[in-house]
Amino acid sequence: MMLNTISWKIENGIGHLVLNQPPANTMTRDFFDELNLLTRQIIPKARIKSLIIYGNGRHFSAGADHYDLSSRIRENLPEGYPVTLPWFLQETTQSFLYIDRLQIPTFAAIRGACFGSALELALSCKFRICAEGTVLGFPESSFGLMPGCGGSVRLPAIVGRSKAIELIISGRNFSAAEAYQWGIVHKVVDRKIVIEETLRMIGTLIKN
Repeated sequence: MMLNTISWKIENGIGHLVLNQPPANTMTRDFFDELNLLTRQIIPKARIKSLIIYGNGRHFSAGADHYDLSSRIRENLPEGYPVTLPWFLQETTQSFLYIDRLQIPTFAAIRGACFGSALELALSCKFRICAEGTVLGFPESSFGLMPGCGGSVRLPAIVGRSKAIELIISGRNFSAAEAYQWGIVHKVVDRKIVIEETLRMIGTLIKN
């Protein structure tokens, strides 16, 4: 299977997982299928010391296509109240969980927009380096949805239950400075050097 929405490479022992649908790097159905392939077949066989995730271009990612996601959920739900997540959300959750459980340093280098599923992906990493001017948020509630790939669990573990509920239910955007204040990101740097600074930190961790 060719990777069309994700770029994958290994340089100096570091795996680079790049969301590659600029400018918004929207997470489409193909993206989630390719992420599933990466986390089940490609990364487990790769000899890497660390993993960095970032977006190609100005943005990390605008997140999933919520209109497509809503229709896909309706297509896969049985009549009445669902007992389990639709199969495709289960697969995506497992992909994010795989990244969360990797026993190597994992970094999200975030710039531009980072919304919804993209923020959930970043929260799956152990470290998050953010560019000044970045805008983050969970807008799912605006579409009648909720974070369905682990964000509703990982966010409270970082900011506490009360703050997490406020951010998820309101669906409001927040800044890189706020994200740093609440502990969602570990460092805020100039957007021109966010990738370089993240790689520098990875190099220090590997060296130590």
